[in-house]
Amino acid sequence: MPGKMSPSAMLILTLLKVLDAVSGILLLGLWQFAYQQRFYDTLEFQVMGLLVLLLTPLCLDLTGVYRSWLASRLRLEARSLLLGCVLVYLCLMAIGYAFKTSSVFSRVIVIAWILSWPITLFAIRGALRRTLRYMARNGRASRSAVIVGAGDLGLSVSGYLRTNSWLGVGVQGFFDDRKTGDVMGHGNVLGRLDQVAEYVRDQGVNFVYLALPMRAEEKIKRLVAELADSTATVYLVPDIFQFEMMLSGAVNYLGDIPAIALWESPFLGINAVVKRIFDTVVASLILVVISPLMVAIALAVKLTSSGPVLFVQKRYGLDGQPINVLKFRTMTVCESGESFTQCIRCDPRVTPVGVFLRRYSLDEFPQFLNVLQGTMSIVGPRPHAVAMNEEYRKLVSGYMLRHKVKPGITGLAQVNGFRGPTETLDRMEGRVRMDLEYIRTWTPLLDLKIILRTIAGGFTGTNAC
Repeated sequence: MPGKMSPSAMLILTLLKVLDAVSGILLLGLWQFAYQQRFYDTLEFQVMGLLVLLLTPLCLDLTGVYRSWLASRLRLEARSLLLGCVLVYLCLMAIGYAFKTSSVFSRVIVIAWILSWPITLFAIRGALRRTLRYMARNGRASRSAVIVGAGDLGLSVSGYLRTNSWLGVGVQGFFDDRKTGDVMGHGNVLGRLDQVAEYVRDQGVNFVYLALPMRAEEKIKRLVAELADSTATVYLVPDIFQFEMMLSGAVNYLGDIPAIALWESPFLGINAVVKRIFDTVVASLILVVISPLMVAIALAVKLTSSGPVLFVQKRYGLDGQPINVLKFRTMTVCESGESFTQCIRCDPRVTPVGVFLRRYSLDEFPQFLNVLQGTMSIVGPRPHAVAMNEEYRKLVSGYMLRHKVKPGITGLAQVNGFRGPTETLDRMEGRVRMDLEYIRTWTPLLDLKIILRTIAGGFTGTNAC
């Protein structure tokens, strides 16, 4: 929420925390009633309800659910909510295991509650947003703002505030030294930069957004000094979006010094825990299911061509560190990656069994062992041979940023048509663009979606060698 919290904003946030906790308790009780026709009739259920009441605001706060929730993007809010719920579930599981009470609860009730609670929390926020939007339209939550800078950045700020009317912030106009009159339908230029402070004091403006280019450092310093003689909340909107390859934009603090991360992995803190648990559980289950098929493939490779069953190739992993990636051998040669010739369609080096394995990506199955080792993830940018990395890092802008996360067995690029050989530079550029989009937009649900799309069509893509 923009600015320091007003009493009404504090009240709304407190109400939201109460609703989150109470919804968890009620939903659990309702599922118990629906399945067993009872409602918190045992000590174990009552203790669990109390734990949900205590853990919910704490865990959701740890995952950032309550930080500027009104002004956050829905995707980021959904991710924070889901991670918060997972943290609550993990705490409850740990307590249940420690006190040996988990067997008391019906699996049907617990699973139904686990699946329905995040949806309920998101629905509560949707209803609250609609209420605040209605109040804003009726002028009950209106606060004023001016934007300094009528360029693209200022227009983006204006567009966001106007689109998200539930914020209750009305943009009175812009201040700019180079423009006058109406600014593309967003409002009028109210004056020059040297008139900002006087206007803010006279009109009692609540918020000032400094949306000037980074090169206007002296102007920004002067404006900040002048606006200190007012009660307005001043925001500096950094022009970091000029960096096309920006992945994060997260703000970290070095003591009291804010630092903006342009390129940062999304897998930090609780995200890293969720990602690792997801990888370990899913990879273990998949290996159990496919182990008979892996044995059959190993026999086929061994009996139809000379050489080892597994092919170990050096590739780049997290932070550009070399890792050994496992594959079933599909070729008559085993190039380590230091001098590597990319496989092409109808490549004579590919064995008859290898053709079949590559077509359906069965040669990638041993990489689930890499996942258990922790050198790879199930979903992530595909790892390239060392020679390919050294070649394309010089040709494709932002190429090495794909190594901010662990490489994956499948990825967003693979399910969007960039699977297989990259004969042309534009195909590699497209693959890197998809990889960076994955890093920017990662959620556990995105991983699940990519896995399902891979199962449905990714393994039989026509781009396979």
